[in-house]
Amino acid sequence: MNKKMMIIAFLVLILIAVPVINVQGTLLSLENQVRQYLITEKNIDEKTIVSLDGRFGKLPFFGVEVIFADEPDVRYFYTEIDGKIVPVHVTLKPKGYNYKHK
Repeated sequence: MNKKMMIIAFLVLILIAVPVINVQGTLLSLENQVRQYLITEKNIDEKTIVSLDGRFGKLPFFGVEVIFADEPDVRYFYTEIDGKIVPVHVTLKPKGYNYKHK
């Protein structure tokens, strides 16, 4: 492999790695913001948060799926809008279900 091909391969790797690292960093930051929001503003005990999982997808492009210990079959979704963490979606349950963290 000549020097020119090695430089091209290196540049391609950088072009692939930079967006991936950026997305992962954004998701990690958003997960931390959602954790702080739930603990400080919603007064939720950190022990009741089973998982926070940053997601990249449709609108909103970046979101966090949260599962609570007292509702393991319900998924809550949060995102950041205008500098504030807001709930955007919750998995649907039968009519009349009382969501504990809505």
